Amino acid sequence: MKIKNYIPLLFLLLFTSCESFLENELPSNEIRFEEGLNSETGLQELLNSTYDVFANFSGGDRQKLAELLGEDALIEGNAGFLVQVYNRATDFFNSDVGGFYNNPYFAITRANTLLESLPNVEMSESTRARMEGEAKTIRAICHFQLAQLFSQPYGFTADNSHLGIVLRTQSAPQPQPRNTVKEVYDQIIADLKDAENLLPESNGIYLNRYAAKAYLSKVYLNQGDYNNAVSYAEEVINSGKFQFSNDLNNRYQADAVSTEAIFTTISTGQEDNRGKSLRDLFSSATQIPTIKASFEYADLLASNPDDQRNQWIAEANGVKVFTKYNLPYFNVSQITLSEMYLIVAECNGLLSRDLKKAVGYINAIKTRAGVQEMSEDANAVTVVTEARLEKRKEFGGEGISLFDLKRRGARGENVTIRDAAWNYPGMALQFPAAEIAIKGFELNEEGGCQ
Repeated sequence: MKIKNYIPLLFLLLFTSCESFLENELPSNEIRFEEGLNSETGLQELLNSTYDVFANFSGGDRQKLAELLGEDALIEGNAGFLVQVYNRATDFFNSDVGGFYNNPYFAITRANTLLESLPNVEMSESTRARMEGEAKTIRAICHFQLAQLFSQPYGFTADNSHLGIVLRTQSAPQPQPRNTVKEVYDQIIADLKDAENLLPESNGIYLNRYAAKAYLSKVYLNQGDYNNAVSYAEEVINSGKFQFSNDLNNRYQADAVSTEAIFTTISTGQEDNRGKSLRDLFSSATQIPTIKASFEYADLLASNPDDQRNQWIAEANGVKVFTKYNLPYFNVSQITLSEMYLIVAECNGLLSRDLKKAVGYINAIKTRAGVQEMSEDANAVTVVTEARLEKRKEFGGEGISLFDLKRRGARGENVTIRDAAWNYPGMALQFPAAEIAIKGFELNEEGGCQ
């Protein structure tokens, strides 16, 4: 997905203070801003550039923040502001956090610009529907990921009136206070439901109908709406579009898209590695990485010597390190069939229904890892426990486990994450200092050093 940068002026749509962009010379081979918004070719270029921005921050920047707040990663020593994320310090501006925060909004603004321009450009209705569906899916995913990291989870308050993030559904860069978590989730679901009807079943390496359904499953899971989470996940599973792989390393590889990948960001080489941040921070191929595996996570895998996932962890100079990112470059699977399997399994256990189907999905994961299968007669409690355990093992270092823990806490479980309660203030990242200037904008409660 190596795509030329679209138009520097687009950044003005988000930050009017970025006056330096006005001084940039437009390359001779680029479509001009005014022309681009009035042609099908120009809008496709704008959409491509939106994917480009999304791929850049979804290849490690999002994952690292989630892992540092969770319990499966370790960081120590002189590692800049990332140590403060790990310590859950939210009492000062953190440039690593601020750098991430802006990028999903860049993608959202480009998506909004495209959506506003679509009615004014002649094209086939199928093309218009596809572009609208892709833009709404990207906007939904970006809002969802920001909400997960910068606000307390859905269910933190009974009516979800607690503050979430700023919803942006227009390209105009108007300063505004934070929306409630309910408002944020309502918009995310509305966008994804629109997209599932607009997108084609197949769309090359880009977002398709089943990607929208997969993210709907994930959003409903985070809401604790287990019926809808199962329904959408099973639509994806039963589509036949994706194949479960017996290769443990199928999700992260170069030169091929994972057979399990429902949506992937593509790397074409070391100079265009969309997993560069994952590689640079987690890879132990040539040195001790900045972000290491926690001893607890390493011990969890090592508790079963037969578990082939032990190959994802190595020991170096007395610390545990991840190995799954030890490639020069690789494609990044954003959402996969394995995740759908384990969502269905956990939710069916929580709903005490279709337990044999749940066991079958869990056993597919276990068999691939080389560990003993569970009994097909397992009860609901055992199904839930095993589904959660396998999900944590499968996705260590991939930025998923934290949000499962917070969701469980919000549903009434007594959840502690690395010696801190799931609802500890520092579990939500602090907003950039620039937001303080916005009238009515409230920062997150301070916390830290847990």
